[in-house]
Amino acid sequence: MHPKTDIICLVHNQLDTTKKFVQHLFDNTENFNLIFVNNGSDKSTTQWLNDGETEGRWHVINAIENGKLVNLGIIKGRNLGAKYITADYFLNIDNDQFVQKRWLEQLHLKMSEGYDIVGCEAWKMFPPNKLFPNDSGGVIMMGNTAIKDKSYYPHKRCTNKHDKFTYIGCGGMLIKREVYEKIGLFDERFSVFYFEDPDFAFRSMQAGFKLGWCPECDIVHLAHQTIGNQKMFDKQKQFLQSWNRFKEKWNGWFPDTDTDRRKK
Repeated sequence: MHPKTDIICLVHNQLDTTKKFVQHLFDNTENFNLIFVNNGSDKSTTQWLNDGETEGRWHVINAIENGKLVNLGIIKGRNLGAKYITADYFLNIDNDQFVQKRWLEQLHLKMSEGYDIVGCEAWKMFPPNKLFPNDSGGVIMMGNTAIKDKSYYPHKRCTNKHDKFTYIGCGGMLIKREVYEKIGLFDERFSVFYFEDPDFAFRSMQAGFKLGWCPECDIVHLAHQTIGNQKMFDKQKQFLQSWNRFKEKWNGWFPDTDTDRRKK
């Protein structure tokens, strides 16, 4: 059996989706603690979460500011949940990610090959123009806006196990606790979301940790169900804001190689 693992999941309503998430998790997972972060949910969702905690099925952490239950957003919510980990391994997973058999076992098997962080989704990112001008040409259309500088744009999700990758996604990312203790989790300048995962990957590599991708990890992801129908987020505006902050922060630095980063 794989080591005990703390699993952190944010919840903001989407109760039917969350119930399906729980069913898949408990049917297909062993040796874990589930930590729900109640990220400003309504009364019915909050009651359901509290009932499960009373039954001993999971722990609930409420996002509280000024004495009120609030929605902290994805990044701050995940950072809150990480404060309550007790196991040597933990991961964040979204309530719209439905795990299949042996998913967590596969992540731990990959980690045993010499990695500190292992993800189920990997992405290829354009390097900064000034370092690799021939790799970053062309134009990206975002709405009616033409963007010529593709520096650090995540242009491809990897699908073949031999694909080269730049970073791995946060949802379903298995992390050693020692990584969190050394560099923390997600940079809150990118709140409420977007670009926290490549930033975490870059900081991890700079600190000497090794990233691996586990395409064998079987998780069905119903993208964007976590956010639901919230009107408070303009996704395009948020993407551009986080992207610009990422480019400003890293400003020319890029991993030496975008291949599988195994320990030598």
